[in-house]
Amino acid sequence: MSRQICVMGNSHVAALKGGWEDGNAPREDFVPTFFGALSDGMATLDVVDGKVIPRDTKAADFFCKISGKNGGVEPEIYDAFLLVGMGMFPTPVFNNYRAFATPSTRHDAKQYVSDSVIADTLWEGIDASMMMHCARLLKRVTDKPVFLAWQAFCSESLFDIEWRAMQMQPILDNGDQPFVRLMMDSVEERLRAEGFEVLNQPEETLRDGIMTKAEFSRGSVLFRAENPKAHRENDVFHMNSLYGRTCWNRWKI
Repeated sequence: MSRQICVMGNSHVAALKGGWEDGNAPREDFVPTFFGALSDGMATLDVVDGKVIPRDTKAADFFCKISGKNGGVEPEIYDAFLLVGMGMFPTPVFNNYRAFATPSTRHDAKQYVSDSVIADTLWEGIDASMMMHCARLLKRVTDKPVFLAWQAFCSESLFDIEWRAMQMQPILDNGDQPFVRLMMDSVEERLRAEGFEVLNQPEETLRDGIMTKAEFSRGSVLFRAENPKAHRENDVFHMNSLYGRTCWNRWKI
């Protein structure tokens, strides 16, 4: 009998949902059920009458419609949980790169700090994210495995957007992709200490280590239960069903 996997998150669930539903199922060892909410709806996730569901009415309606279920998540019927999106992204590392140099970076900056300063800044953001709110909530109601997936890096098409290109290019010029990875590793260490399992972006989807190849983002769609529309053309933040299918084929769940 196939294992039952509960998948939860925000708009980034769309790639995994499409990757599973577009064509034949990529795997036979489990069956996923997709839940989620838009914007900050998952921030209201709670346990109500024994079921996991957002307290916000609008978010709860969307949460149930996406899954095709009449209510919230019944933790006892699932063999594992997979959370995606919801702020699990190294934003502070990218945002602070130009202003701060560390012992592990290869560039000059006006300010010099320890690696731990950037690592702690990243952790503070992850620690306060919707991802961790939902993950810790699940830990209170189940002893089944809880997998946390890093949000995919932005598409390489980001170079069409001036401010994103200005943020990314210095990291590439200095060869500081390993620094970004080092900071992410520091977060993963803390997450594993809390009992979570971490899933990384599949290697074949990466461009220069810290971006996603355009083919895995082009044609991404909005997170909807039915007839999802495409994102705007310059959306570099969301991935498509090919990305989702690649994740299903590579992740060990």
